[in-house]
Amino acid sequence: MICRRSMGEDSFRVGEMFAGVGGFRLGLEGPPSKDWETEFLKFEGTGFKVVWSNQWEPGSSKQWASTIYTERFGEEGHDGDDLYNFTKSVEATHQIPQLDLLVGGFPCQDYSVARTVSGELGIQGEKGKLWTPIWQIIRRSHANGTKHRPKVVLLENVPRLLNSPADARGLNFEVIIKRLLSMAYEVEWRVIHADDYGFPQQRSRVFIIAYRNQGRSKKAKEINGPGWFGLRKKTLAQMQRWIFGNHSGYMREDWEVGPFGEAFPAKFEDFKEMELPKIDFWSKKKSPFGSAGYAWVKQKSTKGRPRVIMFRSWKAIPIKEESRTIRDIMVQKGEAAYDESYEVDKTELKKWKYEKGAKREFRIRKSDLEKYPELAKLYGKCKKSKSQKVWDKHRDGFEKILGTDGSYKYEEGKMSLTDDIRKPSRTVVTAEIGKSASRMRHLIKHDDETYRTLFPIETERLNMFPDNWTKIDGITDSKRGFMMGNALVIGIIQRLREPIRELIRRRSV
Repeated sequence: MICRRSMGEDSFRVGEMFAGVGGFRLGLEGPPSKDWETEFLKFEGTGFKVVWSNQWEPGSSKQWASTIYTERFGEEGHDGDDLYNFTKSVEATHQIPQLDLLVGGFPCQDYSVARTVSGELGIQGEKGKLWTPIWQIIRRSHANGTKHRPKVVLLENVPRLLNSPADARGLNFEVIIKRLLSMAYEVEWRVIHADDYGFPQQRSRVFIIAYRNQGRSKKAKEINGPGWFGLRKKTLAQMQRWIFGNHSGYMREDWEVGPFGEAFPAKFEDFKEMELPKIDFWSKKKSPFGSAGYAWVKQKSTKGRPRVIMFRSWKAIPIKEESRTIRDIMVQKGEAAYDESYEVDKTELKKWKYEKGAKREFRIRKSDLEKYPELAKLYGKCKKSKSQKVWDKHRDGFEKILGTDGSYKYEEGKMSLTDDIRKPSRTVVTAEIGKSASRMRHLIKHDDETYRTLFPIETERLNMFPDNWTKIDGITDSKRGFMMGNALVIGIIQRLREPIRELIRRRSV
């Protein structure tokens, strides 16, 4: 597939990390031509152009996502190797060109805390976290003296990021905030539920926008370059106008509205303002970070403490829009894309009912299964049975060998057997594709009383990708579904595209 796109005079340069199959890129550059499978790929003139991208799947011998990316967009500017290679040295980072916008949906990997010999708490295991190469790329992007740091950084993650790890809730996000602020950025975040804004999937993600400013020192201004891209004045009224726009309670037209406030209208409650806590603050208690917020460095006149990190947060209450539904995107019987191999025989419904019903199972430690082969055989029988009666029957047998503490309870509540096609889908998962019984897979019931699971093309539509975007020679349907389970809803980025572009344009002059 050959792409036709040019770097217009008014286009902003984008770098895409953890690119997957190009969700951010499709959202920013616009959808390809309607007949993209038979024509040259053509994109709208949206004001953004991806000039560098990276995608690498650890532990995978075949880099399917990277292959799809280059087949759809071409190889120019794309790297299919480990992102850490760009942070091994300062020089390595300079392979990345000058960027106006850096984007990426990175995996959420917990930081943890541990006590040092002196008894102080500290962050443990930072070296292996995928946030680290992002931070290094931003930090070093200026180092050869010919480039500046990106004007704006847009990141996506699961909402759990705001409230993890379990023993220090909020620490993960605190690490990210502090790193960005140390490089003279300000940080805004918003949890967005895709179905609240008309999209056909109940996918919830936290989006983070970091706005570059000039810093306070001469050196910082040289590193970051000209322009202040965040909120200029930090009064509570002006910040609420920036974050919540017309629903902030402040209608002054000379006060700017930020990208989230423009793209995703919301009301708010549960306001909180505080200094970013020290490491000993973090515990199993609920994180202080709400579903919307803004963090910045505040200058203070107190002698010996000239600056502190502040944040304000709110609970965002979306102004909901009518959502598209499963029915709107599903392939109907009789259409060319309909695949009968995904139909579920009614004799299999018993297994589906078990998977989606209430359960009272138990789990055995791997070491005990290895120690007692007869136990492993029985355990496998229980798991394969899809029957609560079988689990109940053999509980005494397990406890006879291991004692009452040798296994632990595993319970789940009941959920609907089939998914209501009049509603948005549940979150698409990486194991979505297949017709064997699964609690998390969607099960659709047709009007003629037949049942089936989702097709790969439908998982693409639920994330707003073009039909068959992931279909290339040699790829399996399960791998296509895996990619959509890791993808984002493109419509979220499409709605942010214009507000971010206009912000960069206004502040760059």
